[in-house]
Amino acid sequence: MKNITKFKKNYFKKFEWVDKIHRVRGPLKSRFNKIRLDKNEKPDQHKSNFFQKLRKNITNEHLTAYPETEQLYKALSKKINVNKDSIVLTAGSDAGLKNCFDLCVKEKENVLTINPTFAMVDIYSRMKRVNQIKVNYDINLNLDIGKIVNIIKKKKVALVIIANPNSPTGTVIEDKQLINIISTCYKRKTTILIDEAYYGFSKVTAISLIKKFPNLIVSRTFSKAYGLAGCRVGFLVSNPILALKLYNLRPMYEVNSIGVMIANEIIKKQNIVQKYIKDQVRGKDYLIEKLKKYKIPYLNSHANFIHINFFKKKRLAEKIFEKNNFLIRGGLNISGLENYLRISIAPITIMKKVYKITKSILIKN
Repeated sequence: MKNITKFKKNYFKKFEWVDKIHRVRGPLKSRFNKIRLDKNEKPDQHKSNFFQKLRKNITNEHLTAYPETEQLYKALSKKINVNKDSIVLTAGSDAGLKNCFDLCVKEKENVLTINPTFAMVDIYSRMKRVNQIKVNYDINLNLDIGKIVNIIKKKKVALVIIANPNSPTGTVIEDKQLINIISTCYKRKTTILIDEAYYGFSKVTAISLIKKFPNLIVSRTFSKAYGLAGCRVGFLVSNPILALKLYNLRPMYEVNSIGVMIANEIIKKQNIVQKYIKDQVRGKDYLIEKLKKYKIPYLNSHANFIHINFFKKKRLAEKIFEKNNFLIRGGLNISGLENYLRISIAPITIMKKVYKITKSILIKN
């Protein structure tokens, strides 16, 4: 027994660095059949005729055969107007992010990130045991672009990661400022990843810059504007030389067969995608109009969510929304903005219910 105890103690000690990475298990209670406004997913259903067609397209081979991805590469190449060799399929944006860490960063090297941002940026920084340099948003959700540029100039940075639009802030870095950051990285031979997970809700994109800047990688996902979060399909775009290196680090199969089939189908149905985006934006505009009417503070975004200030009633609001079958998520980890709740946008029918609950909490009758 002493030998076993000693073995356990010495054996697990070398893995103790992992204990600094905090991960939360998913809830045992299902999120299905609820109004999901907590993770920026598509909260309403896909059109029944589109969904039924997808069901009919599923064959035994989708379950028994390994995925065939080349048709999706071809479809994406045509859709975003880049060479197929510039694209790398990934299992969502988070797998694309990991791919960039695997290629570009070694232990103890510097990685420059904005803060707060996509949670997996911090997770992968800890997993790779890098020196993460964070540039924080201020209370007005502004970033010091000059500070970002100066850090890149003065320090040896292996990778810069910027989500544009960013989550949870919902902000964008405008073209001129973004090009300044990318060009500074280029001069310093620093790789930069621009995460465009919310492209579609925002029209800001850096994909056209990959020909000019060989150090640039852009990530996209089918989870947001396409409403396919459950399929886990995303992709990276870069110049063919860098893309090949990212491709060589991919898993045996980048994404699953059903995800490939559905992504292929929805690319053909841009009318469905555009209607979905339009319906969400209308819902957001409706909610904002009502919030303005009653002078309820909110923060708009370039993504598919907004933040509402519930003041000292934030916890009460979470409970009331949950009681009414809504899933809502805590908002911004920024000093002075702690009482905001982030709410994913949805069509007007759902936003009317959100407004009704919000009004009952904040406005005295």
